[in-house]
Amino acid sequence: MAVRRLKFPLTINQGTGMAVSNTGVDFIGVSSLIQTVSIPQEITTISNVQFNAVTSSTSTLLLGSTILSEGGFPTNFNVGGSLNVSDSLTVLGDATVGENVTAEEIISELTSTATLYKSGSTLFGDTADDIHNFSGSVYQSGSMAYNGYVIDEISNDTSFTNASSTAIVTENAVKYFVDNSALFIDRQEYVRKNFNRTAISVSNNTASFSAFSASAPSAMVSNNEGDFLFFNNGQVMEHDALTIQQAESIFLLKVDGNNIGYNLESDDEITAWGRFESIYSRNDLNYGYLNFDGETNEVTTTFSGSSATPLNKTYSWWMKSSETARNYSVFAYGTHRTEGFTPNFSNGKPLIWNGSSWFVYWTKAEVDHAWDGEWHHWMLYNDVAAITGSKLYVDDTLITVSLYKTSGTVSNLNNQSQPLTIGSYQNNSTHPDRHFTGSLKEFSVFSGDKTSNASTYYNNGTPYDVTNEADLQAYWRMDENQGTIAYDSSGEGNHGTIDGATWTIQ
Repeated sequence: MAVRRLKFPLTINQGTGMAVSNTGVDFIGVSSLIQTVSIPQEITTISNVQFNAVTSSTSTLLLGSTILSEGGFPTNFNVGGSLNVSDSLTVLGDATVGENVTAEEIISELTSTATLYKSGSTLFGDTADDIHNFSGSVYQSGSMAYNGYVIDEISNDTSFTNASSTAIVTENAVKYFVDNSALFIDRQEYVRKNFNRTAISVSNNTASFSAFSASAPSAMVSNNEGDFLFFNNGQVMEHDALTIQQAESIFLLKVDGNNIGYNLESDDEITAWGRFESIYSRNDLNYGYLNFDGETNEVTTTFSGSSATPLNKTYSWWMKSSETARNYSVFAYGTHRTEGFTPNFSNGKPLIWNGSSWFVYWTKAEVDHAWDGEWHHWMLYNDVAAITGSKLYVDDTLITVSLYKTSGTVSNLNNQSQPLTIGSYQNNSTHPDRHFTGSLKEFSVFSGDKTSNASTYYNNGTPYDVTNEADLQAYWRMDENQGTIAYDSSGEGNHGTIDGATWTIQ
């Protein structure tokens, strides 16, 4: 039999990742040669196959359900570990990274742009109308620039001593500075000054007022007659005919009779509203007051209430006394103690009396502290019609009622047709033991119930100016410190005549 043989031998050599059973053995066809070619891992549909490199003849590579193509990833792409991309990476769907993303630069483009540079700087947005909302806190350790202006600090310096041009201040710093700066305090007090005064004398076309005018703080325009309104017997006086002058403690209004068309008479009542201030500071509890001796001293006013049934009123005043025994009325109407208030009438209990069997007692123990010889604020609402609605406050504290007496009738109450007397329950200076012992100031009368303002008028122990308060009917500040008139600062003209009470300054 003829034997066929190959002209050139067939030789199979094994290589990396592939094993050949007879590697390098020539096969020429003379005898059989079995070659087994194998790789070091299984290749089945369920095998885990690893390659050093995979090269596709097209631009698309299918890996399970994930397609890698020149256009990117058409579906979500999840990376459980590190992902290194040497060139650009485009993901058309979501990209979820379970660990860190490290990049020299990250640029996101949605409705606006945000860029994180490799230097650590960032850029949000690319136009001035871009809006960036942060729902949490933002911590920043460096400076900020707004439209090119650098801000490097949020300052809580309440004194503004640094005068920094690159710091913005807190609300607390501004409030503290405005509330406590002498500059602002002076200007605020000056702007708010608007008090009523009545001339103490009129002579030679000059009206004299016993009060300083408010000097304007530095950098503000000085006072002139335009800062005041003057009235002659209730008629407004024209500014063109007026000049003002300060003569030590007296404020002078000088009138040009030719320009105004008349001359002042000695009995004219000249009143003024404007930038007055007391000779003594209202921020000082001891700026001036009236002392009452408990024997004959009183102030008889021109204020009266109703000629029929007494009307409900609120009384507010500051009082100082150390008298622990019976201390008669702080105030009452007329000659028969109508609506008289006694601070310790019976066994040290305060009493408001409106008529026979129609009165209220308050608890002694709750007012005992008021007889320490120091100033205390008192506020009384007299509910005449029902009496049970009457209320008493001492230093902003409501005092408990001890006893109501309501067996009388409203129709039998004494009326308020006669003027109010301060310092006595009867308008008669010849009878002792009907008068108050102690010191009084800031006495005001309101219509209706104003006890909701007890805290405001107490003002943490500093007298509160009630000149512009609603329902004010009369207001005797008792700060003149001279003369025999306690002027009514409410503008109603209910001035009081001082009978025996003495001015005191500490």
